[in-house]
Amino acid sequence: MAAPPSESGNIARKVFLDLRRQILSGKLGPGERLPGERELAAHYNTNRNTLREAVRRLEQSRLVTVRHGQGVTVNDFRRTGTMELLAPFLEASADYPEMGHMLADMLPARLVLLEFAARLAVQRADRTDIERLRDITDLIVSATGTSDPQVIARGFQRWLEALVDAGHSVAMRWVANPFLDLYRELLERFPHVWVMDPRFPDHLKKFLAALESGDEERAVAVLRNYYVKIDTAVRATFSSVAHHDLPKSST
Repeated sequence: MAAPPSESGNIARKVFLDLRRQILSGKLGPGERLPGERELAAHYNTNRNTLREAVRRLEQSRLVTVRHGQGVTVNDFRRTGTMELLAPFLEASADYPEMGHMLADMLPARLVLLEFAARLAVQRADRTDIERLRDITDLIVSATGTSDPQVIARGFQRWLEALVDAGHSVAMRWVANPFLDLYRELLERFPHVWVMDPRFPDHLKKFLAALESGDEERAVAVLRNYYVKIDTAVRATFSSVAHHDLPKSST
């Protein structure tokens, strides 16, 4: 008897996630072929239709190539992948030096994204957007005395999403989502990477003031001046974490 659609969808997702993890961790390397449908279906205790759905998701993620009569071949995801693989790669990989290089390359790109998001926010934010950012800023500032840096980090995740939303741009949101996912994954897996800079509350206040006054160049300058300095500290902290080869976070 076939599984109900909702159940088969959940199974397909579990199979997809497991195979994706094997590919991103290097257990399944570029050029390797996945076992045949019958073997994989038996391994995952599912039917072929559910398995094909999982493989279809792998193909959509550009992790495999499906050719009729030739089976399913693993791609070199470092060449074919997209931004959507950033967070799952960090979850699956144990190659800390490679993750460090990736982080070093992503931080400048993130800053460019933040600067553009800031420009859109200054140009398009309405009163509701500004009030939302003000409320989150107030919460973060009031929480700076907490002993748990993740409280502030999670608050800042909300702040980043509010900033992107304030630009009222679907394209901006789509571009920003992989970066937001990356930040969330870094926070959960490497809590020590979060840098508690004493200037952080003032930075948020200065940006909010620039936003409320409609000063686009000032808003961008506030972001750039802060992150050029803080990203250096983040890279150093991550390098230290990677050097000590800390275990994966259990959260």
